Amino acid sequence: MENCERKSEYRPTDCKQIDLYKEQARVLASELDLSIMHGEKISWNELKEICLMDMTLWKLLLKEFRSRGYSIGHHGEQNVAKK
Repeated sequence: MENCERKSEYRPTDCKQIDLYKEQARVLASELDLSIMHGEKISWNELKEICLMDMTLWKLLLKEFRSRGYSIGHHGEQNVAKK
């Protein structure tokens, strides 16, 4: 079997580390908050790159943006923007 590397691959998250991921998502959301407040949109792909393709961190970052009142988009419009 060939060794195939995919950009985003499911890796189970250690439950003990989830609090660290949540804190990391809060910090990243705070850093990106200003650019979104000025009317910019950030695509999901850009967020994945910022999260270094870590899907757990990416999902928690989207959840953090939603809790802050941002529109996180959907499958047709994949970006985070101010409501």
